[in-house]
Amino acid sequence: MNMKILLIFTVLFSSVLFALSQDRTPNATVRSIHLPDIRTDLKPGEGREKAESLCVICHSLDYIPMQPGFSKAQWAAIVNKMIKVFGAPINEADANLIINYLAEKYGSKE
Repeated sequence: MNMKILLIFTVLFSSVLFALSQDRTPNATVRSIHLPDIRTDLKPGEGREKAESLCVICHSLDYIPMQPGFSKAQWAAIVNKMIKVFGAPINEADANLIINYLAEKYGSKE
């Protein structure tokens, strides 16, 4: 019985010594990366500021100019999907402003 206790004690003591020997100083090397700032400039127009500030909450602004020329109805469906399905925090007035902006600047003019 004493051998079991001695073995358990040895294992526990060795584990404690090992844990204490690890470098746990607060000055340990911190690794990080710096991502480049990539700016997407949307076309000037009424509603641009709302689109830049509200759409970027969920996704990159790159998605706007890369879309095909949607009609106003299609842009409305997309913006409403962002609000109702994905929970974008956009009120009705701002949504209408964004829809009009997207249709005018990135739409098919239909």
